[in-house]
Amino acid sequence: MAGKSLQKNQLSTTDEVQERLEPLIRAPGDTAIFLDLDGTLAPIVSRPADVAVPPAVVKLVRRLAQRYLAVVIVSGRQATEARRIVGIDELAYVGNHGFETMLPGHAVVVSPEAQPHVPAIRDLIKQCQSLAGIEDSGVWVEDKTATLSLHYRRALDPEAAKKFITASIIPLADGLGLKVNEGRMVVEIKPPEKVDKGTAVRELIDRLDAKQALYAGDDTTDIDALRELRRRGKKQVMVGVGVVSREMPPALPRHADLLVASRGGVEMLLSLLAGVEL
Repeated sequence: MAGKSLQKNQLSTTDEVQERLEPLIRAPGDTAIFLDLDGTLAPIVSRPADVAVPPAVVKLVRRLAQRYLAVVIVSGRQATEARRIVGIDELAYVGNHGFETMLPGHAVVVSPEAQPHVPAIRDLIKQCQSLAGIEDSGVWVEDKTATLSLHYRRALDPEAAKKFITASIIPLADGLGLKVNEGRMVVEIKPPEKVDKGTAVRELIDRLDAKQALYAGDDTTDIDALRELRRRGKKQVMVGVGVVSREMPPALPRHADLLVASRGGVEMLLSLLAGVEL
């Protein structure tokens, strides 16, 4: 069921979380668990290549995979990179904000909607590489084949780096007909198609014939998935969890049924789902 919107600083209590999770815990075979990676399972770090999921969290996710209908990692990273970081082959992985899907034991499937736009992504990467001042700006271009990310967390002056992206790169993306989304110290450039974490979650819930589901995420692109669960929650048990941090998008709490802290709160959530005593 859809819950009321929560205020930004109103963290859910353990009892509130337990109460909302109870229907999922009682029927794990009917429940799909969807989890964002960066900022949810793993803390945000200055170098994206250095991210790591804490061992205690990996252990809990393994327990969930043994208990629930499906556990799916939904990430802005490429699906293969997300699997490398989490290190659990038995999970399903959605990568590139919904443009990639990798089921257990299968190769990555790139959304057909993305294919016509890959040349434009390649063109934009080349243009970025030749831009005067991009190295000095501190902007790092991450090539993810079907999408690209512009990171500025490591810039000496993040505000100036963001202005560089806005003035020098976004117009190039617009000229190529690509879509621009902002996240936590990152700007995402994607094909202009209605493919996102929400559409990926929708397709997998239908494919799995899941009667109930949970999604947990911390950033702007996770709102699409939270919206999808809120829409379905009118008829099914759906629980959207917003992960609170200093960089949390202001809109995130409005779409969440529960709010948990990025430090400790996610582990509490996973422990309750896994039946582990706190």
